[in-house]
Amino acid sequence: MERLLYCALTIAVLSESVDAKVSLTLEAQPIAVSTTKYTARIEPDGCLTQLKIGGINYLAPGVSISRGSYFFQNGALKLDDVKRVADNVVEAGNDQAAIRYEFADQQLVARVTNKSATEMVFFVVLNGLVGAVSLDDGQIQQTAVTGNYTAADFFIDRHRLRIEGFDKLWGPWQGPHQVVQTTLKAGESRTLTFQPQDATEAERLRVLSFKSAPPEGELTVSSPRDYQVIQRTTRESGRVLISGRTKTPASEIKIRVVGEDLPDEVQSWRKVAINGQTRKFSQWLVLPAGGWYRLKVAAIAGDTTLAETEVEHFGVGEVFVGAGQSNSTNCGQFTTKQTSGMVSSFSGTNWQIADDPQPGVADRSQGGSFWPAFGDKLYLELGVPIGVATTGYGGTSVNQWQPDGDLFQRWFMTRVHQLGPQGFRAVLWHQGESDVNMAPNEYHAKLKNTILSSISQAGWEFPWFVAHVSYHNPEQPRFESVRGAQQRIWDEGIAEPGPDTDVLTGDHRDFEGKGIHFSPKGLRAHGEMWADKLLPYVEAKLAENSEAAIVPNR
Repeated sequence: MERLLYCALTIAVLSESVDAKVSLTLEAQPIAVSTTKYTARIEPDGCLTQLKIGGINYLAPGVSISRGSYFFQNGALKLDDVKRVADNVVEAGNDQAAIRYEFADQQLVARVTNKSATEMVFFVVLNGLVGAVSLDDGQIQQTAVTGNYTAADFFIDRHRLRIEGFDKLWGPWQGPHQVVQTTLKAGESRTLTFQPQDATEAERLRVLSFKSAPPEGELTVSSPRDYQVIQRTTRESGRVLISGRTKTPASEIKIRVVGEDLPDEVQSWRKVAINGQTRKFSQWLVLPAGGWYRLKVAAIAGDTTLAETEVEHFGVGEVFVGAGQSNSTNCGQFTTKQTSGMVSSFSGTNWQIADDPQPGVADRSQGGSFWPAFGDKLYLELGVPIGVATTGYGGTSVNQWQPDGDLFQRWFMTRVHQLGPQGFRAVLWHQGESDVNMAPNEYHAKLKNTILSSISQAGWEFPWFVAHVSYHNPEQPRFESVRGAQQRIWDEGIAEPGPDTDVLTGDHRDFEGKGIHFSPKGLRAHGEMWADKLLPYVEAKLAENSEAAIVPNR
């Protein structure tokens, strides 16, 4: 029978400092630890789920299977034998693994042991607020990073946490989360140290600098952006807005588009009027499908050129919006790259070549995605630049994508509105792993609500493609509940069928086939499956449109 009353015992012990104390509160469970530098919490399963510095938890429990810090062997292990063995020491274990926590005022030491006969991994999953890391060279860079490291400093606000003794960093996982990994051979023990510290002012400013915007120049172009892809309206052409602003006293703007195989009349210089009050200019051009093109802009007063600028890459092609959970974002095992040079990704402010990690995702994830392979395959088949705008968030339920939620409004619909009416070809939805226990009728109703609400709010019709998604691990490769709801969405014509990604098993998945995310092989297969689903639809839509010749630009 479970104990209903908690018996608390608080012990104060001396640490390295004469005056510093460690307060260890042992209840029936959990165990709470407080020092002048940090607070911590050990759960009944032996996992450290809290390590707070300045009131902010550096760990991320409750994200998918994460316990904050935990052993992984075919799932997160529960160490149910938890006990205090000294004033500031707690041990936890079972027949597979053990951990010994030693708490001091300035640091926490964790001794992790693999008691099994096979290799085991110990993970520390960091809070998504960890936005920067300093490695061996002392240089601060944005998270997440991947590589074989043994020590690193992780930054949140004015604080940092130094962790030593692991053997690998990787990420992102389930959104923006940086993962610290320690691999243990059979019977092996390793020691990890966690040292809370204050960030210096220089370090804090460096972290903040990642969010700084560049200053505006004398002549700026707001459209198109470098590497922007504009959705074509027919097989052969699309309308491109040329717009910007000048701070100079120019009387006119001249623009010119340059590109291989462009007709001479398209590549000629043309004048654009300036608004005398706002100093802004704009002009619509109809351009052939293709790219990359170069835009040249000059601010002119009489015979004098006051300022010049260029947009070196933009094109007219096919654009897609992505949404869903982790396998729609950057949660693949390793980052991948597009190989064609003709795939671009939109962050919400800028476009860039679509090498992973993809920008603009709601979860700030930093690993691999299927988008580079998807874009490469489409470019190979269609011969025009491919643009993607990804908005997903790892670990999310369809509940979190309802029309009254932040993900739907702030992220997904923001991209839809930014791209504008007829600004993209389709939405690609990859989500369902988090909802395998939801009633099929409920999942169907909520996804239907998301889809129809997006079209209503956008004010124009665009298709959704919904993938078959339910895979968890080799023992649970598919769940008919959510698959049936996704099938019903197709059958009712609410969305087009996406790929069945549950068939991607074995070495297509991370953790040597044991994980829920994709290996590089899986990411490539995933992207090509999506492309194969989109190609017939794109070709059919192009066939519906008139094969209009390029309209002369005035």
